[in-house]
Amino acid sequence: MQTKLRLTVISMFLVCLLLLVSGISYASDYVPRPGVLSPDQVDFGGKTVTILVRDLDWVVHNGGKPLPERVAEAEALYNVKIQTMDPGTVENIMSRIMANDSTYDIIRINHRNAFFPLVTAGMLYPVSQILPKEYFESLPAPDRYSIEKLRYQGELYGVGIVYGLFNGSMMITMYNKDLIEREGLEDPYQLWKEGRWTYEAMEQIGIALTKDTDGDGEIDQWGIGALGYPFGIYRVAPSNGAEIAKPDESGRWVYTFNSPEAIYVLNTLARWQNELQIVGGGDFNLGTVGIIPQTHLAGARHALAAGVNVGYVPQPRGPHVDSHQWPTFDFSMNMIPINAEYPEGLIALIDFLFREEDGEEYLDFYINSYMTSREHAEVYMTGAEEWKGEGDPFQNSGLWDIVDGAVNAVMRGEKGAAVAMDEIAQQAQAFLDDLFNQ
Repeated sequence: MQTKLRLTVISMFLVCLLLLVSGISYASDYVPRPGVLSPDQVDFGGKTVTILVRDLDWVVHNGGKPLPERVAEAEALYNVKIQTMDPGTVENIMSRIMANDSTYDIIRINHRNAFFPLVTAGMLYPVSQILPKEYFESLPAPDRYSIEKLRYQGELYGVGIVYGLFNGSMMITMYNKDLIEREGLEDPYQLWKEGRWTYEAMEQIGIALTKDTDGDGEIDQWGIGALGYPFGIYRVAPSNGAEIAKPDESGRWVYTFNSPEAIYVLNTLARWQNELQIVGGGDFNLGTVGIIPQTHLAGARHALAAGVNVGYVPQPRGPHVDSHQWPTFDFSMNMIPINAEYPEGLIALIDFLFREEDGEEYLDFYINSYMTSREHAEVYMTGAEEWKGEGDPFQNSGLWDIVDGAVNAVMRGEKGAAVAMDEIAQQAQAFLDDLFNQ
């Protein structure tokens, strides 16, 4: 009973605080966003709309599927039949579009599996040609920044709500509270609260925790868990303001993994692994690792199930940024195919089916499944409030294939970061120029 009460208090605290900082209002009556047709202006004539949903189970409410009661209401209001299906692969989606079977499709899938193949093939509808800027400004930050992150040739292709209150792929740092206390070290949560949770602070904890505990001459307790490079590097790098590529002031995507921010991250992580040897083996779930620098809240479920006394903090602040960053690895959007026969109607249906308030129920699930203290809630609430789109969007685009080898060479100690990143700069930039036709 006490546990349930505690979690309820945490839930109320977090939701109320999020509402306060975001100004979101949860009215029961549906009001279309700017530029969206109201239900009385839409008539699908009994057509069937197919919602293609895939790989949203750990980051989106109800696995990304519309609520049955809202489907029933929408079918009556919009004179439409609604079905949901898993498309399988992006190739299947492309086949539907090429066969003209997608004229009443809504594509609801994470960007890693679909966005770049579809948009570069000209298969997605540029919804910013229909919707005013006020529409996108009215979206909650997690959806707005995801859509803006994937701007392509000046157009926006995402519409409506996927996340609502928070992006479930937001990266945090997880640590073993008991292990750190046993070693007499400062709690990272307290360091964060005092503005001292930095790369240097994590390095010092990593050094202190890494040791041979049984005297056999082999390290058996590690300060920092394996980075899982190269992908782990891309998920840590934004903590110092570094990403593989960023748009410049004109909107042109520029390769930036040879920037001072990126070089610092790469050299630091390589030094931790190769020179200090505080990164490597061990098993966090068995209590032989102190800190996991990059995970998301649902990713902590295995440690919680193993009974580890887990602490959460943001990723440590790098020296090139003024505040903590909260990188995500998922930029999911609702999209419609280029051959949509009734794009305005599909946009209206998306707006009706998927609401901000859905995120409240999903937040409760996150709180009760992955948080056990007010500290957990405070950390995650802060991230949900502060996230502004940081994170790498290029997984499965082809860009990682160019960068991976250079990152691996740095982490293996074969090359310095500046040399390795400059060697691939021309190839990476040529890829971006081709990908975005810029």
